[in-house]
Amino acid sequence: MPWKDGKKWVYSITYDEGCEDLLKYALPIHRKYGIPGHLALVSSQIGVPRNLPGSSYDKMMILSKDQIHDLVQEGWGVSCHSMTHCGVTLNNADTEVVQARRVIEEALEMEVRMFCVPGDNNGHPGALKYAELAGFTSILTIYDRVNTRDTDLLHLGRVPLHTEYPAPFFSVYDPYKRIHQAIDLEGWIIDYCHCPMPDKPIHPAKDCTTQELEQRFATIRRIGGDDVWIAEPNEVVEWLLEQRG
Repeated sequence: MPWKDGKKWVYSITYDEGCEDLLKYALPIHRKYGIPGHLALVSSQIGVPRNLPGSSYDKMMILSKDQIHDLVQEGWGVSCHSMTHCGVTLNNADTEVVQARRVIEEALEMEVRMFCVPGDNNGHPGALKYAELAGFTSILTIYDRVNTRDTDLLHLGRVPLHTEYPAPFFSVYDPYKRIHQAIDLEGWIIDYCHCPMPDKPIHPAKDCTTQELEQRFATIRRIGGDDVWIAEPNEVVEWLLEQRG
């Protein structure tokens, strides 16, 4: 069975936190290649400087409600990245998952049906247990893998775009990462980064540069051609739910 409109594989990209600098540095590249983005937003931090001491992105301004709505009008999507970005546990999941959905929907005045695990995958079990209670239909994880039409929507993998990954297995930026696997599996790539900057990433293991982002988009377009469905993750999830009845 093909994907929507007979496409053979799918490409999406997400940005954790939703830094305002995306408008300056990433959005022009998205518009150039006609690729929608997706924002994983911390519910309690909309339109304010990010408050996560120790993070490479701490104190960076987060997109406002109006700015987010402008991006949604351009085809971008949104997910809930927990209430505070602390690790989700069974003890705090009611706040970080269930209440977080109510808070972000009230703040943005829009429905948010996708959850994005903050920190690392240690928070996935807690998010998974409370996802149904919160009303989420899908969960973005930090498992580096290609999704398929049969992937559990509460276990969606994401492919990190990074300039250089640290020891013990050093790796450098690869614009072809998992593309041929996605083609072979007729699968779905969801890329993951934070806020690409020109020339030098904010954190080389968590981000790419704008030059690398453009190289990725150009590669997706060139190799994918008419076979790739380029879509925002919520759109793909909704289509899969319809197909599954």
